[in-house]
Amino acid sequence: MSPESLPWISIVTPSFQQARFLERTIQSVIDQGYPRLEYLVLDGGSTDGSLDVIRKYEDRLDFWSSEADRGQAHAINKGFRQAKGELLGWLNSDDTLAPGALLEIGRLFLSHPHVDLVYGHTFLINEADRVVGRRLAVPTNLRELIQYNRNMWSQPGTFWRRRLYELTGPLDESLHYAFDCDFWIRAASTGTICCLPHHLANLRIHAGTKSATKRSLFLEEHQQLDQRYGSEFRTGVRHSWFRLRRRIRVLRRPANWIALTRLPRAS
Repeated sequence: MSPESLPWISIVTPSFQQARFLERTIQSVIDQGYPRLEYLVLDGGSTDGSLDVIRKYEDRLDFWSSEADRGQAHAINKGFRQAKGELLGWLNSDDTLAPGALLEIGRLFLSHPHVDLVYGHTFLINEADRVVGRRLAVPTNLRELIQYNRNMWSQPGTFWRRRLYELTGPLDESLHYAFDCDFWIRAASTGTICCLPHHLANLRIHAGTKSATKRSLFLEEHQQLDQRYGSEFRTGVRHSWFRLRRRIRVLRRPANWIALTRLPRAS
């Protein structure tokens, strides 16, 4: 497989006041060694030293800006409007890509032209990059995303074709906490989604994350999605049965056993 045959991948990193993690995020992207990469960093006007980090790597970036925005989804959409790649994805400024992730993703899209969106395993890491948990991805479908779990996979390491983005439309900028889940539902209703059983990215868990500080707002936006898609999360026996079936799916896949046994164990 020649480098010229791989698809161009565009990655957008939205950032605001994340100087202590931003460098590790940038390094995880530019150190991939992927031959056809476009990388864009959209900073929201940080005053914590983030610009010093960005300028340190600006010769490796295809585009960057630092200006006030209307939120994370707005910043990502701005980046996608600038992007030119065949494949799109975003990586938040406190998360990282796993080594070799982009090559795995590029190869899958090249060999499976019918696939529109790919997601894979995500490790949970702490502020010191230590693995503290895992989210092993399994195949899913639109019904499960709407009724049971809109976070069937974690956002880092998720990429899709530009044609899917053009069909589904941009991220919903009226949402600030569940815009990724909304996009997954629209993507699954429009195109073909695919689980790639490889460790693709790391989701950082720390005290400053929105999921840690704005839990009630997350739930409010999921209630909006309930109304939007005509359903609500299942509870009780049916939801417990779904969780059991998901665990069985995880354990039945040999690649998941490899992820559990050969990669660093959580503390």
